[in-house]
Amino acid sequence: MQLFRVCFNEGVQLLCLIDKAADACRYLQTYGEWNRAAWLAKVRLNPAESSDVLKRWAEHLCSPQVNQKSKAILVLLSLGCFHKVGEMLHSMRYFDRAALFIEACLKYGSSLTTASPHKFIGAAFVDYAKMLRSIGLKQGAVLWASRAGEAGKELLDELSQTEGMGLERECVKKNLNKEDA
Repeated sequence: MQLFRVCFNEGVQLLCLIDKAADACRYLQTYGEWNRAAWLAKVRLNPAESSDVLKRWAEHLCSPQVNQKSKAILVLLSLGCFHKVGEMLHSMRYFDRAALFIEACLKYGSSLTTASPHKFIGAAFVDYAKMLRSIGLKQGAVLWASRAGEAGKELLDELSQTEGMGLERECVKKNLNKEDA
């Protein structure tokens, strides 16, 4: 095993010396040396190649065998893959974090590129609103359901049928006035 380790390390060094650092990263990943591959990618590769190596690492972290999605989220954040981060937070049922992360992205102009961003954003906001409703925070639920646009209309109707909607209606009016401004 020790001989393999020496040859393995020398093989990686040799690949780097002959300007084949991307191959060295793939070699490291093949043998489960993901952290070393990520480090090498950041140090030696151009941004596009480095991004490919790190995305493969994130995919590996999400695999059922590894199941380190929280670490994968950090890797994807470092790459600026904000849509994927929002999707992962939502799929992990972290509705509060997903909704607030998406809200921050929208507020500060980060792109959430997807085939249907409104559907994705609406789903995240509606799920957060439902979570708020389930713990008795109806005013917050109304606010987030109203932010969900078309996706939140059904939930808003349900919430309007419950008692005490005076404050919630005011919250919706304020939110709609903000969006119009």
